[in-house]
Amino acid sequence: MPWYIKAVLRIALPAACLAALYLSIPGEISLAKTAGWSAHYAPAMPVCLSVYALAAGAIATYRRKMRLPGQITALVGALAALVLAMSAQSISHLIEQTYMGGSALLTVAVSCVPPLVIGHLVHMAETPSQAVSASEEIDELRETNSQLFTALIEHEGKVLLSRTVAVLGVTKHLELKAGAVVEEAAGAIDRIELDMTPRKRGGARVTGQDIEEAREKLTRESGEKPTVARICEFLGISQATYYRHKPAEQHAAGALFATV
Repeated sequence: MPWYIKAVLRIALPAACLAALYLSIPGEISLAKTAGWSAHYAPAMPVCLSVYALAAGAIATYRRKMRLPGQITALVGALAALVLAMSAQSISHLIEQTYMGGSALLTVAVSCVPPLVIGHLVHMAETPSQAVSASEEIDELRETNSQLFTALIEHEGKVLLSRTVAVLGVTKHLELKAGAVVEEAAGAIDRIELDMTPRKRGGARVTGQDIEEAREKLTRESGEKPTVARICEFLGISQATYYRHKPAEQHAAGALFATV
């Protein structure tokens, strides 16, 4: 908020209000004297009119902001107090300037001002009890909102729980299907590896034992240790197959080659 706005709210408004009240004092005192009050009681008229108008307006504004009962009556009282204050100023000045004179009707009207002010002040004095009722109503509304909020949370919790159970069921089903797929893939891998294993001339699969038997047979026939190429030619297999089926403890280098 700009500084000049703050200055208006904190200084200018109170100053203008005090000045208006101060200017209202002579006319209202004069009107009270015209209505028959003595100089000893006449100074109470400014309090009865101007200050009462200010108080009624403030109470009406407070009730409206706090949404308390009696907003309309407080507003009507504030407007009536403002009209009385303006009328008092106007009538007193008209009488002083000899534009009009006193009358029985004017005397009765001015004399009724204090009782009217007292009656409205008594009515506005009910504000504390009404405020308590409004407070109780607010507490009741808060309790109702709390109960509704709790019921909503319970409902949403049940919905969330049911959805969680459904998700767990779907997850379990997917887990079972994944296990079946893994088992099927493992079987397929076994079949592929079996199909990739070369066969020797008789149609049977080549094993490490076949390689050892071929080596021993060729050794007996030639009297020398056969080469890997000779064994592979004898069995009809590749050297990669030879090193894949040869025991690792005897041909580590061949196993390394087969792995790569």
